[in-house]
Order: sequence, then C-alpha cells, then structure tokens
Amino acid sequence: MSKIVFRLILICVLVLLAGLLVLAWWSVRSSETVTESNDSITSSEQEQTSDESTNLFEVDPGVRVTFASNPIVLAQTDKTLTLAYEYRSEELKNAPEDRVRVMTTQDGLTFEQEDPDEWMHVPEPIQLPDGTYRRYFYNAQAGGLQSESSSDGGTFTLDDGLRYQVSGAKTNDPNIYGVSTYFVDSQGGVILLYNSTIDNEIVVNRAYASPETSGLTFVFDRADILGGTLEEPHYADPHTLVLDNGDIWLVIMNQSRTNHPPQSREGVIYAYVSRDDGETFDLAGRLVDWEDFVEFDVYSLNDPKLVEFSDGTLRVYVAAMVQDEEVEGGYRWDLVSAHD
Repeated sequence: MSKIVFRLILICVLVLLAGLLVLAWWSVRSSETVTESNDSITSSEQEQTSDESTNLFEVDPGVRVTFASNPIVLAQTDKTLTLAYEYRSEELKNAPEDRVRVMTTQDGLTFEQEDPDEWMHVPEPIQLPDGTYRRYFYNAQAGGLQSESSSDGGTFTLDDGLRYQVSGAKTNDPNIYGVSTYFVDSQGGVILLYNSTIDNEIVVNRAYASPETSGLTFVFDRADILGGTLEEPHYADPHTLVLDNGDIWLVIMNQSRTNHPPQSREGVIYAYVSRDDGETFDLAGRLVDWEDFVEFDVYSLNDPKLVEFSDGTLRVYVAAMVQDEEVEGGYRWDLVSAHD
C-alpha cells in the first residue's frame, strides 16, 4: 500500500472519530438541556401549586367563644377590641331578643364578657371629614338605606329620609339587599358595598355618596364588582377595613351553589385589596379554609370580620359551624380566628 493511500485512510479514520466525538457530546448536551428544561417546568408547576394552596393567614389555636355567630366590631382602641355576637345556646333558641353578647380583648385571643346593656349593639360608625359620625342600616319597611348621625360619636339621631333607595325594596328579601359594608375614601366620599343575588349568583354591588353629599345620598355605581375572580360566583358576607397604610381590604365568604352545610362542608374566606381608593379590588388570596381547622370538625365558615391591631397584625374573626353530637342538630356555632 502506498504512503499516500495510507495517509488518506488515516485522515478518514481521524475525521470519523472526531465526528463520533462531536455527536456524543451533542447527545449528552441535549439530554442535559431537556433535563434542565423539565426541572424548570416541574419547579414552576410546583411553585404555582404551592401559591394556590397557601393561605395568607394562619389559624389561631382554640376558639374565641363557643355558641357564637354573627360577630360585629363595636369599638376599638390602641389597647382593646370590643365585639358583639349572637349567643346561639339551646336555651335561647326561642328568645332572639336575648341572644346579644358583648366581649372585650386586649390580645385579640382571650376575651372577657361585658354587660351587653351598656353597649349599643351596632357597628362602629364612620367619621366624615367635617367630624360627623354616621352609621347606616337597611330598613325594609322604609324601602331602603337609612342613617343616624352624631357630633360626638356617642349620641346618635335618626336622619330624615333615605340614603339609598333599593329597587324592589320594602321587603326583607336578601336577594335585593343583603350583608353590607361601607367606608370613607380619601376624598371624603362614602363607598357602600352590599350583597344581592343576580341569576342565582351572590354578588357584591357598589354605590357611592360623593363628598359634597356628606354621605347622605348614595348613587348606584355598578354591579358584581368581584365577578369572575373566583370559580364559584358566591361572594357573601362582605366586610371592609381601611388599613393604616391606606390599603383597603375586603373579605368575603365563598362557597359552592350545591348542598349547603351541614349537608356538605363549605366556606373559604378570601381577601381583596384596593390601592386606588376603593375604585377596584384585586384578589389578594385565600385567608383561611374550613379544612385548616384541625382541633375540631368544621362544617362551614361564615360572617368574617377583619381587624387591624396597633402592632400591625391583621386578624379575621369567623363564625364556624362545628360538629357537636351533644347538642340538638349535631352542631354548634363557635367564633374562631386566624392572623397574618
């Protein structure tokens, strides 16, 4: 074999080996890239799942008070919080006029009972820029929203006329006007949010009293302000709170439209936040779910009330339907809580 032919064969072998080495390197590199890509996707999916399943609040141990529902914030100072609630004991089931109880706490967890006769069993009033204190309430017989006002926050006088006339009023039908909440915006106007039922969906509607009306005249703004934010269109029991930093929180109870408790277990508390002075509310996330309570068997969560304490802690108080075979019906209502 001539030297020339031998050299050509050697060159071909070397080129072939080099090609095989490049091909092997590329195969390994491609495999690593795919693995990294898959790991990235898996990590992303896990992160998304974690976000969807994570509560914004942590359940407080124990209960605040047993046989309790429908909490109302009566008053709050830097040191104390006073709540009213409905005492749901069996001995008072036929005496609703005697069910109101009042209790006070300093730490948000341990409450002491107060004399209910020393308190007005109504929510805290708002204070307008001119110093007027005003409180609103729905009067079905009068056909809409009424109000009472005070110059000192202690003695209130009923205001003449209606603040807001609801279409189809003069009935106690919650489909027309249900649970409501209101607050003062930074301009001195008053925003009213209230439940009504539209096409079998419990929605939150918005009405507004412009600053020049001093909270005396509300005009309907828009319906279903939270529509489409949750899978189940059930935005019940709205309650708002203006935080010290100016953010406005709105909490609601969400459940399905199937069988309601105790036939099924329902009730998830969600929070929305407005940073545009109450014009719109964005879903912040889930605060707490009935499944999060492990000390006792919870069927439902209702009537959330959000409170901000002087140290910045946010706590939500909720009525929980708790299994109890020793009472009539097999369940009772307890007041529970969760914090951020």
